[in-house]
Amino acid sequence: MRSTFKIMFYINRQKIKADGNTAILCRITIDGKSTTITTGEECNPSEWNTKQGLTTDRKTNQRLHEFREIVEKTYQDILTRDGVVSAELIKNHLQGITENPSTLLAMSRAELQALKESVGKSRAEGTYLNLSHSDKNLREFVEDKGLQDISISTITEDLFEEYRFFLKKRGLKGTTINNYLCWLSRLMFRAVSKRIIRCNPFEHAKYEKEEKKIRFLQKSEVAKLATMKMNDSEADLARLMFVFSCLTGLAIADMETLQYGHIQTAAGGRKYIRKERQKTKVEFVVPLHPIAEAIIRHCWEEQEGNEELQTVKEKGDSLVFPRSCSRSVMGKNLCIVGKACGIRERLSYHMARHTFGTMSLSAGIPIESIAKMMGHASISSTQIYAQVTDRKISEDMDRLIAKQSAKEKEIAEREACEPSDFATCKMEETA
Repeated sequence: MRSTFKIMFYINRQKIKADGNTAILCRITIDGKSTTITTGEECNPSEWNTKQGLTTDRKTNQRLHEFREIVEKTYQDILTRDGVVSAELIKNHLQGITENPSTLLAMSRAELQALKESVGKSRAEGTYLNLSHSDKNLREFVEDKGLQDISISTITEDLFEEYRFFLKKRGLKGTTINNYLCWLSRLMFRAVSKRIIRCNPFEHAKYEKEEKKIRFLQKSEVAKLATMKMNDSEADLARLMFVFSCLTGLAIADMETLQYGHIQTAAGGRKYIRKERQKTKVEFVVPLHPIAEAIIRHCWEEQEGNEELQTVKEKGDSLVFPRSCSRSVMGKNLCIVGKACGIRERLSYHMARHTFGTMSLSAGIPIESIAKMMGHASISSTQIYAQVTDRKISEDMDRLIAKQSAKEKEIAEREACEPSDFATCKMEETA
């Protein structure tokens, strides 16, 4: 509405140039949000009328009037074209800066580029690669509709459902579909923050309902993996890293960057790992299990010969697990290891991390300590393991009760079929 659009000229009396003049600025306010742009005009502070927003020089006032008309015309043009306008959009247009993208694929491209620039700073490379798949699927969806792009201002909740159906036809799992839908919704939230649209059309949209199951191994399966030896060196390294993760809770990204310098010794002689998580930048501290310590010693001997682990300070920057292949190859090797061990579940390094969480909680370790060992930014991330163990206890109890009931039923049936002692005696007397 016009009532929300205001223009005001003012000067900053604190910033006076060497010639005694100061710049005349223009503040543009729309819906309570404002931005400032220079008009290119100057005046002496003594010549400025704050109440009128004018100077004593008639020519300067004429140019300010023309500047106001340009701002008002820009406001009307953007409002007519896009249906929504912001102070920042007007400023960008007046300064010749590239405007915020007003189409879906352009917004997706800009968001992905911003993520790419933040890799190594606040984002991991894996995050960028995963979200690039979201961008790719969205582009294929728009092409499937026979369009080159879609104006953000024309998007409704129907598009959300169309995209969901498009992803379902590809046979994707519910979790994967939700990830791609989240990217679409994220673009709408970004459009709202940039004042391209007033509200997110997908705010009340519903995602796929799918219970997230935590996959983890039993102690016996971990022990089997720990004692097994693979002939292929890369497959054996994948096995060792999986077992190491089961016993320490380290994610694959943290194992890839684990250095000998991260392994420290406590006053009592107990070794532990102190490191910052790649994902959350939260420091974690986890004691070394004897088997995990043996794996580190094995890796050290493979790299340096039969030297003691205590001399690690000389080469603390060396990686414990040298990266000899890509993650995809490591994943394939891990599948081979699982099949060789007779494990039906498809192994993944995230499953190893879940195994550590569930085994630690089952062993009676406080959930706060587990959160610290796993480097969780919030304890709510750790509480999911409490739910898993509670459900497992409940299932075990149900099986125990069912087994006991079946046994009691069997005894009752046997007693009903067998003759009583009294009846047996009578039969013997009659005979």
